[in-house]
Amino acid sequence: MAIRKRGKGRWQVRVRPFPEVVVPTRGAAETIERDLKLRAKLGHLYQEKPTTLGDELDGLLQRKQAMGGKRGPLRPAGLRYYQDCARPWEPLRDILVPALRRKQVEDHIVARAAIAPTAARNELQFVKAALRAAQSRGQQVDIGIFDIEPIRVESREGEALEYEELLALASWLPERIKRIVPFCGTVGLRFTEAVTLTDDRVDLEAGTIFIPGRLNKSRRPKPIPLARVEVQLLREQLLVRPPGTRVVFATEKGGVYSHSGFQSIWLPALLAAGLAHEEKRNGRTHVVADFRFHWLRHTAISLMARAGMKPELIAERVGHNDGGALIYRRYRHLFHNELKEAVSMLDRIVEKPVETAEPGGTAGGL
Repeated sequence: MAIRKRGKGRWQVRVRPFPEVVVPTRGAAETIERDLKLRAKLGHLYQEKPTTLGDELDGLLQRKQAMGGKRGPLRPAGLRYYQDCARPWEPLRDILVPALRRKQVEDHIVARAAIAPTAARNELQFVKAALRAAQSRGQQVDIGIFDIEPIRVESREGEALEYEELLALASWLPERIKRIVPFCGTVGLRFTEAVTLTDDRVDLEAGTIFIPGRLNKSRRPKPIPLARVEVQLLREQLLVRPPGTRVVFATEKGGVYSHSGFQSIWLPALLAAGLAHEEKRNGRTHVVADFRFHWLRHTAISLMARAGMKPELIAERVGHNDGGALIYRRYRHLFHNELKEAVSMLDRIVEKPVETAEPGGTAGGL
């Protein structure tokens, strides 16, 4: 007998070779029994019951959270990334996977790409991954979806601000948070590293901060020595942050900023500083950033380079593990004065004999 009562509200279903299933009603048990017997009879020809796109997206998120990525468990920023990739598919979540068509997915992602091309590229990759997993688990999927061309994103070279421009941008932010701009613009912290900085990782006497490996992209703990101006910025910040919080660059209520929460003060500040512009889409006005928060890191690398710091030391300070190779390769445009300064050094060497030549003599042999 495949169905047995195992107590109040407990019905056991056992159909070989499948593991037993316990459900609360006999009706549910009979339904599961029929399904398991049909599955055993049809073998590889059995088709799973259709699931919705939302079910598959949620399932992929749960597996990512449980199994992690190539480098191990997901960090909070990694989980937020996948959640952000899943969220824009809300209009299509209730569609059954076998009924989902390429046109629906393609039209949706093209509309998204007109607003946020980089995000749209990531969202398309995520939904394809979810549908490939659904296909491998027995769902019928329109294979045309996998042929949708990836969203092309024009890469933008990072920009760097002058220190005076950092202070000008900061002046448009609320007093309790504005020092995050010059601080990140000289230290080179990533957004998550900055907004999660807490008292226990700040040592003002030693002039250092500490970024744990779980928050650092390289997965390695990162102690960072600070310049005097950076220590002073932290001293001032600790006085103006909301009372009762351990977060250095806290929200108005003392919490940790999310990306979207920070945008609510970041975009107006960029617009006021002339680093953003407005666009009208679908009858609504949107603020489009011309300067990204991550470019504060570019600014910091630029300032360190102009101060004469060696690339390998810059790399160590900002958390690169390549001895400066990425600094040379990706941030080379920030060393724009380097050649000019090198040429001026040549001038000083060549002009020295001219200055010391005796009256009436010739210099340089020309």
